[in-house]
Amino acid sequence: MHDAMELNRRHWDDATEAHARGNIYGLEDFRRGMCRLHRVELAEVGDVSGKSLLHLQCHFGLDTLSWARRGAKVTGVDFSPKAVELARLLASDSGIPATFVCCNLYDVRDSLPGGGTFDVIFTSHGALCWLPDLKPWAQIIAHYLKPGGVFYVADAHPMGRIFPTEADINENPGIDPARPFFPYFGAAEGMRWPASADYADPTITTGPSHDWQHTLADIVGALLGAGLVLEFLHEFPFCAWRAIPAMVQVERFSDSHRYWGMPAGTPSLPLMFSIRARKPETTTTTKE
Repeated sequence: MHDAMELNRRHWDDATEAHARGNIYGLEDFRRGMCRLHRVELAEVGDVSGKSLLHLQCHFGLDTLSWARRGAKVTGVDFSPKAVELARLLASDSGIPATFVCCNLYDVRDSLPGGGTFDVIFTSHGALCWLPDLKPWAQIIAHYLKPGGVFYVADAHPMGRIFPTEADINENPGIDPARPFFPYFGAAEGMRWPASADYADPTITTGPSHDWQHTLADIVGALLGAGLVLEFLHEFPFCAWRAIPAMVQVERFSDSHRYWGMPAGTPSLPLMFSIRARKPETTTTTKE
């Protein structure tokens, strides 16, 4: 495994322990029967009843199991053993049929046999920045989708990642939180981050991590390059977490489940995007 991804695996083992405490990640809400999916993905993915659904980078499976409650036959993939262990426990305790596979996403074909077997492939919220290369990611999606199957992603908009974090502001007195601080166009080597407060529970420190910035063109280009056909690309002035310190809550679903946007009187920014793409029913070969 890429050494940076091994660092991230340990980081997400730490995060799983933090997120499993109480209701900070909506675990108790889920156990009470609440759907952990946001309104945007519910509307844009649509009815999944009776469909096979593969959730990539599923963490400990709250979204995966929420799709199962809506009738999907679900498989979740994550590289954190602690997350997958918790996902399997939640499925068992909730009586929800589900399969969870523990592996590095890039090695998933070694752990999840077969291809062309899923009606829907889903990923969301904070997933793509942990991948160093989107081209093999998109090829994996194309591999597992049935002809006519749909891929869907909702995630933070790359634009929102150019502004300073709370830690940057604290460490750089006088910094303007409204001015770009990081480049929009990411470097191949990515960026290493020290151990820091967890995004869901600031009282917990999770280990160091390494992530990568991908532009919207990078994401769309990878999917098109893998042969998928774009159905839509949407942008939204809100996000599922407080990605920029200036953001305020604009919509609330539960104590741990909300949308955040820029405060009134400030310019509206693209803070989240969604993409729906389809694998063609037939593949045509161009002769040269």
